[in-house]
Amino acid sequence: MKIGILTFHSQLNYGGVLQCWALQTALEKMGHKVVVIDRWMNEKNSTLELEYGAFGFKQLIKFAIRASLGLGDINQWLRVRRTKRFLKQYIKRTQYHFVDWSAAPKDLGVDMLVVGSDQVWHCGDWGDPTAYLLEGAPNIPAIAYATSFGLTEIPAELMAMYKRGLHKFRAISCREAEGVELCRKLGVGAVHVVDPTMLAWYMGPTDAKGPKRDLACYFLSEKLEEHWHALEDFAKENNCKVTVLVNDDVNVNLPLPYSWGRVQVWLKGLWRKINPFERVKVLVGAGPEEFLVTFKNVRWLVSDSFHALMFAINNNCNARIIRPHSEMRQKMFARIEEFAAHAEGPLIADSVPAALASLTAGEEVKYDCGWIERRVEYSREWLKNAIRG
Repeated sequence: MKIGILTFHSQLNYGGVLQCWALQTALEKMGHKVVVIDRWMNEKNSTLELEYGAFGFKQLIKFAIRASLGLGDINQWLRVRRTKRFLKQYIKRTQYHFVDWSAAPKDLGVDMLVVGSDQVWHCGDWGDPTAYLLEGAPNIPAIAYATSFGLTEIPAELMAMYKRGLHKFRAISCREAEGVELCRKLGVGAVHVVDPTMLAWYMGPTDAKGPKRDLACYFLSEKLEEHWHALEDFAKENNCKVTVLVNDDVNVNLPLPYSWGRVQVWLKGLWRKINPFERVKVLVGAGPEEFLVTFKNVRWLVSDSFHALMFAINNNCNARIIRPHSEMRQKMFARIEEFAAHAEGPLIADSVPAALASLTAGEEVKYDCGWIERRVEYSREWLKNAIRG
C-alpha cells in the first residue's frame, strides 16, 4: 500500500523532523511504500527556511560578508542548510506542496493518510490544526498515529471543529494518555501508543561498544549562560566532555570577562570550538544528523525535551529531564511524566544544577524495559491492524 504521512516535518525542530523519519522508517519496515505529504506551515515555508529562503544573490553575498566579520547569524543559516540536507537525503516528500487543502491536488497519489505524530492537533501557540484534522482534504482513508494535542482541555469554541475533524479518521491513537481522554470527551475512541522514534529504533538494553563517559545536553528553553559554570565544573569533576545543543543564539549568550563587541564575541565562540582543552562544546548550527550522533553512546543526558528522552531510552542512557517553568511547556509535560512513572530513579529534576548534582552523586535511572517492549509491540500491532482496516 502507498501511504502518505501528514505531520510537522518542514521545520527546524529536531524532534519534529526525526519523528517523521522514524514513522516513515517504521511503515517501510512493514512493507509499505511511503511518502511524506509536503505540507508547509505558511506560504514562505519560514518554519524551515527562516528568512534565508527569500535571499537573492545580492542578499546572499551581503550575508556572507557580514558572517565572515562575525556580524551575521551563521549558526542559524548552518542549521537551516543542514536540516534541508537531511530532509532531502532521508525524507521522501511529494513533488507537490501546499499550505491549505484547497491548494492541494485532488489526487494525492496515495492510498491512505497517516496523520501524526507530534503535536499536530495543538491549537493556540503555533497555528491552526484544521489541516491535520483534514478540513477540506480529499476523501481517502485516514488514520492517526501517536498524535498529540499538547493541551489538557479543548477550548469550548473549537469543540465542534475537533469533533468534525476526529470523526473523519477510521482509527485514532494518541501519544499521551491525556490525548486519549480528550478524544473520549469528544465522543471518539482512541488508544495510547508510543512515539514513532520508539517504534522504529527501540532495541532494548544494549551494551554499546566504546567508552560511555560523556554528557550531552539539549535545551529548548533553558538559558545556557545560567548553567555554563556548572557544566564546566561537572566536566572537570567527572573528567569528561560536555556537548550542548541549543535551539538558537538566544540560548547562547555565554559569559565573557567583560563587555566585548560582536566581532570579539564571535572570536570567543570560535576559540571555544577549536580550543582542544575546552571541556564544554556548544553546537548551535547542528542539524538532525548531528543531533542523533551527539546522543549516541553517551553516558549522561540532561535536557528539557521529550524527544531527547526518547533517544536516551533508545540508547539506554542515564537521563535527567528538567521540569519546565513556562506555562506552554507545562501543558506538554504529561508525556514525560508517563515515562517517569515506569522508570526507577530520579528521571525528572527541578533544575539543571539539581540534575548535574544527581549525576555526580552516581544516581542511576533504570527504565522498565519489559513495559516499554510491551508498549512498542502493542503500538506496532495497532498500526498494522489500523492500516488493514
